[in-house]
Amino acid sequence: MKVLITGGSGLIGSRLTLLLQENNIEVVHLTRAPSSKFGIKTYKWNWKKKEIDENCFNGITDIIHLAGAGVADRPWTMDRKHEIIKSRVETANLIFQKLKELNRPINSFISASGIGYYGATTTEQLFKEEDQPHDDFIAKSCIYWEKSADQFSQLPTRVVKLRTGVVLAKDKGALAKIDKTIKLGIGSPIGTGKQAMPWIHINDIANLYLEALLDNTYNGVYNAVAPQSINNEEITKEIARTLNKKLFLPKVPAFVLRTIYGELSDVVLKGSNVSAKKLLNSGFEFQYPTLKEALEDIYKK
Repeated sequence: MKVLITGGSGLIGSRLTLLLQENNIEVVHLTRAPSSKFGIKTYKWNWKKKEIDENCFNGITDIIHLAGAGVADRPWTMDRKHEIIKSRVETANLIFQKLKELNRPINSFISASGIGYYGATTTEQLFKEEDQPHDDFIAKSCIYWEKSADQFSQLPTRVVKLRTGVVLAKDKGALAKIDKTIKLGIGSPIGTGKQAMPWIHINDIANLYLEALLDNTYNGVYNAVAPQSINNEEITKEIARTLNKKLFLPKVPAFVLRTIYGELSDVVLKGSNVSAKKLLNSGFEFQYPTLKEALEDIYKK
């Protein structure tokens, strides 16, 4: 087995690369800026120019597609929206076309997706994989993302799509932004605080990719979230408890975030409650099924 990862230097990709190496699986990366960070072979590509080093496909049995511009990194201008979608869709399209041209079959194409598929909503509905997508920008970007992955079934290839929640990891991602304010004494819930925040521990999402890679029964779409449902206020309070900090300030008013971030603010002010039942029924075992367990592991040192 030899796995090609796009977005391999990101939050999930970094942990997954190490996990695959620990399991004696050969890994190579497609990257815009080749480096020796993991001591593995990297190949350069530029999806905007439709350029890719075709040597990246030599001996490849499977592809894990994690590439994509950060959704919450900056406000959603029209240019930024195009970047978010194109960085996911056109990267997959480029790989697909090259595999067809080179007539290189692969066993599986495993793609990230997001719980944004269900939209930034205030409904109390518990969303399952078969539910219809929402009609806002974040949902539409996930629809395009998943369609770009589905085309690989034409090769034919097994396609798996993991709709991922907030990934919890120390000093990185959303958790680092939340705990920074709590450590400074200015942390507080956002908006009503009742908006759902589906989450997953970094080790669990990495293990899920590994399991989806090794187990051929994985097929189609899965909600990659922990089984415990948590809202913004609960996660903020649990982080503070784990850090032995107190929350002094009132909730951050919604208008403050909307003034600063515009449409992007809906991602944190609204949230979809997402079911992990299909994943549990598939036999996947979470190391950290509760937020308390996840945070205690992350901050144990």
